[in-house]
Amino acid sequence: MPDGNSRSTLVSTDQADAGTGVDWERRARRLEALCGFAAEAAGTVDADEIWRLLCGRLVAVLGADAAALHTPLLPESRAWSSADGADGRAVGRLAEEDGAQARRAALPGGGAALVVPLEHGGETLGTLAVGWEDAARAESDEAVIGMLARQTAGALASARAYARLTEAAFRRERFFSAMSHDLRTPITAIVGYSELLADGIVGELNGQQLEMIERISQVSGHLSQLVNDILDLAKLDAGRMEFHREPVTLGALVDEALVTVEPQARSKKLELRTDVDPHRETMLNVDGARVRQILVNLLSNAVKFTEQGEVAVVAGGDDGRTWLEVRDTGPGLPAGSEEAVFEEFLQIAAGTKSKREPGSGLGLAISRRLARAMGGDLTARSGAGNGAAFTLVLPAAGG
Repeated sequence: MPDGNSRSTLVSTDQADAGTGVDWERRARRLEALCGFAAEAAGTVDADEIWRLLCGRLVAVLGADAAALHTPLLPESRAWSSADGADGRAVGRLAEEDGAQARRAALPGGGAALVVPLEHGGETLGTLAVGWEDAARAESDEAVIGMLARQTAGALASARAYARLTEAAFRRERFFSAMSHDLRTPITAIVGYSELLADGIVGELNGQQLEMIERISQVSGHLSQLVNDILDLAKLDAGRMEFHREPVTLGALVDEALVTVEPQARSKKLELRTDVDPHRETMLNVDGARVRQILVNLLSNAVKFTEQGEVAVVAGGDDGRTWLEVRDTGPGLPAGSEEAVFEEFLQIAAGTKSKREPGSGLGLAISRRLARAMGGDLTARSGAGNGAAFTLVLPAAGG
């Protein structure tokens, strides 16, 4: 059976056959088939589809009469035969036997089979068995079967890696969903009882008590937002985030987002400025709630990191797309961190500020992924000491 020097085996065979009437056209078809199988198998992560592609090559190029694939990546062995005879069943049994070593086996009726382990990265992923009614074909096609086995093993390894990632993503989403549900219940109770105390339902509170109740409410709100962010991240990772697109005006989205952050800006004596008037009636075909979520994240960040001056929302459009830019007069972003700010669970220190601001480090990461999922994008730019600017690009009504 061929080893890692199969190419040398083929070359030496070709040289030996030179001038002896060898079918060069058939050899060219084989090489083309090998390249075609490698390309097609690389484009799928489904083990059954890999088997289907492999069968096509075995029949069309090698004229195989039977084949079988046995691998733990499939719930049961796959077998194929050109006729309902003993050869097909025999080849299937060979594939299920110990395939640690490549070998040749006889088949009932005078046929022969090649049994090849599917090895990848030092690991055996299964066994491939190919049978012919003409025993001589097994010997002549030995090198090609070895190459197909290696290609099949590589494709199956990719399919296994994809299956593991999919399972991990599913488990992660399930965990976060359960955790979010379990956390929301006590958070809701904390917020509710805090509001009752602040309203004096059990008696009047003094100034210090009201201040403590307000802090409880703020921390509860932060915790609730963290839970929502983690749940959104899990849905995005699993590809299960749902979007409900509908026509909405740009001006309405901006106004609703500004109302949310206005108390935060007022407490820091920051000016909220908008420059969207020429575009207020621009129609967008987006999920309005998700766009507002992005804008609130951007505006909240801008207010959080700006100590004096203003936070502005500017609108524009080009090439059939609309963009919104949130600018601030804060310390800006460190040089070269324009992409790093979108990493999960990471907060970039702004300017010379060493104090870590409250937050999970998820807002910007989720915002960019939401924007891209809707067909847009979110980018950042900064000039040292001149504030930061985040540009949200969204599709127009027909996008």
